[in-house]
Amino acid sequence: MMNTETKQKISGFVQLIAVILFIGTALAISIILQSNKKTIKNGQKVERVLFVEAQSFTPAPYAITLSTTGTVESRAAVDVVSQVSGRIISVNDNFYEGGHFAAGETLFQIDPRDYELTVERLEAELARAKTTLEIEQAESAAALEEWKMLNGSKVAPDLVLRKPQQKEAAANLKAAEAQLADAKLDLERTTFSLPFTGRVLSSNVSLGQFITAGQVYGSVFDTASLEIRSTIEEESLKFLHPIEDLAINVKTKHMGQDRTYSAFIKRSAASLDTQTRFAPLIFGFKDDANDLLPGTFVAVEITTAETNEVLAIPSTARQKDGRIWMVNADNTVSPLEGYTILHNNGDTLALSGITEAVHLVTSSLPGAIDGMKVDIREARK
Repeated sequence: MMNTETKQKISGFVQLIAVILFIGTALAISIILQSNKKTIKNGQKVERVLFVEAQSFTPAPYAITLSTTGTVESRAAVDVVSQVSGRIISVNDNFYEGGHFAAGETLFQIDPRDYELTVERLEAELARAKTTLEIEQAESAAALEEWKMLNGSKVAPDLVLRKPQQKEAAANLKAAEAQLADAKLDLERTTFSLPFTGRVLSSNVSLGQFITAGQVYGSVFDTASLEIRSTIEEESLKFLHPIEDLAINVKTKHMGQDRTYSAFIKRSAASLDTQTRFAPLIFGFKDDANDLLPGTFVAVEITTAETNEVLAIPSTARQKDGRIWMVNADNTVSPLEGYTILHNNGDTLALSGITEAVHLVTSSLPGAIDGMKVDIREARK
């Protein structure tokens, strides 16, 4: 076994070797770094050159597209309310939830017999009133002849000529005519129909049921009154004029199939939404949209007429600080000036005020300054 003195000598020798190796390694690294360092002439600065993507753009006619969403609503949803009472003797097979019906189509029939009897009775009363008036008129004529025979040319009093009785008979005749017209109207109302083509939202009418006038027995809506309630950013309202130049498409899914409809702006609200600050818009359908139901979610795409001299560039060209950099002929950059952002749909910026072709940076360029050199890589289109 080695004694303590021998161990100490070996340990010291190992430490000496380690120190020599460390110093040698440091010297080698220093020599390598010095040999790889570029020689810089006195007074010369190293320029900072960034790789960027750039693309040329030319002003051209451009149609702005606005996108929004909305919900189908019915402007004319009405309750089913009978104007007469009676027992139901027939119900249209389509007068149930989801059913379609045409304008004037009978939806249900109330037993008309009581109303028919009322019409017959009032027709008899009308005939009696006519006869009474004719009798009074005849008696008045006879009284006038008798008066002339006895009194010559003297004016006969109204009572002698039975004028009050004639007025009463004429009034009774008008009342009888009105009562008969009212009874005939009630008889017509035993056949329930509506003056529009629509669909049934709900129905509580059954065969044999007794219904009461004025009570609600269902709900329907006019399919021609379907419209879309939507909203749009307030700053986009300027693109909606003139309305006749807009192309509006409505897209939705119906029964698992994609559907597209043409639409138009019917009206806009007079105030902004107090919470979202968006402007409400109401669209109408140009196409037949009878298959849609209130509550259907739709996507609305509004395309304006083309505007001349618009520069359409990718939104990536606008840096985080809001500036857009133009690449000059000597590969230096300078900020684009003299433009106005017409519209930003998230992917594309539409600029006005630029009348000539420009070469723009389309990638990120952090910390850029006017006159800075860049290395161009053409952007992939």
